[in-house]
Amino acid sequence: MSLSAQVKESIQGATDCLREALAFAARTEHPITITTISDILCRLESIEQVDDLMQHFAQRDEEKKGPHRS
Repeated sequence: MSLSAQVKESIQGATDCLREALAFAARTEHPITITTISDILCRLESIEQVDDLMQHFAQRDEEKKGPHRS
């Protein structure tokens, strides 16, 4: 099961907002704040990559089963 379009759009919106927050934070905030925003941003960006990887493994698993197995 891949991510729905709505979830992908929401994640993209969140990453856009966090990038903007990070740009402002880099000028005025404490390093821990910058690190935390960066960590959240990194985790959000990795969701789609992990989903793609899981889809790849699921597809390989289906191919191994073949058309005659269930």
